[in-house]
Amino acid sequence: MSQFLKPLTIEDAISLKEEYPGSLYLGGGTELNSPLSHAASDIYISLEALNLKACVRGNHTTILGASATFQELIDWDECPDVLKEAAGFLTSRNVRNQATLGGNIAAHLPDSYMLPILMVLEADLELGNDEVIPVTRYVEERRQNLILNIRFSRNPDSAAVKNVLRSSGGLSVLSAAAFIEKEDEAIKSAALAVSGMGDSVIRLTDVEKDLVSGKIRPGEELEKAVAAAVEPKDDLKGSAEYKKYLCGVTVQDCVSRVLEASV
Repeated sequence: MSQFLKPLTIEDAISLKEEYPGSLYLGGGTELNSPLSHAASDIYISLEALNLKACVRGNHTTILGASATFQELIDWDECPDVLKEAAGFLTSRNVRNQATLGGNIAAHLPDSYMLPILMVLEADLELGNDEVIPVTRYVEERRQNLILNIRFSRNPDSAAVKNVLRSSGGLSVLSAAAFIEKEDEAIKSAALAVSGMGDSVIRLTDVEKDLVSGKIRPGEELEKAVAAAVEPKDDLKGSAEYKKYLCGVTVQDCVSRVLEASV
């Protein structure tokens, strides 16, 4: 690195990014310092002094500061259980003490532990350029804008997450999240998202629509629909067919957990 810049305001951070187009924002550094990271620059803009850690849970909206770490989320008394569970998928406490929510999103990790649950909760991102956009759009457009806050209004108690490892303490094969709202016995709304099935975390919108319309039902039909909707590749984590099957089973398990809790 040739320069390490430490702005004191959000405005300064954005100005520096514009002044040095190839520079990168630096949060906890767990991704940029990883030997597996493809991101590199000679100039880093530290976010340490911007005070973006505040987390607030209101009656209708939860707001998470982008610089809050995974461990701070777990230690926060008002944190929804489903977010604590997702943060806990990062098993190393040392790394959890460094990894930030904003950094995890902005790194566009294909196997992110946090993005699936944020997607199904339909979280919005407050960006440094005064935009507010859905987290799904940020991922799909592979944005690099500075993230200030993550906020959502959906009830996190209607969601479930699950992570599958190749072996105990081994590589993560996939993470899945589901959000289900019922009206009487019918599914009123559904959201499903998975990581580890391609180059980015994906939302299974077509499967969601079929689940709400009744075209498919929870159980074996849902498992098959999810497996057909993803296109993973063979790699060290398993064959494509294995991962398709596992994805279907894992998403169905998340849906079952939500439905059982709502009885």
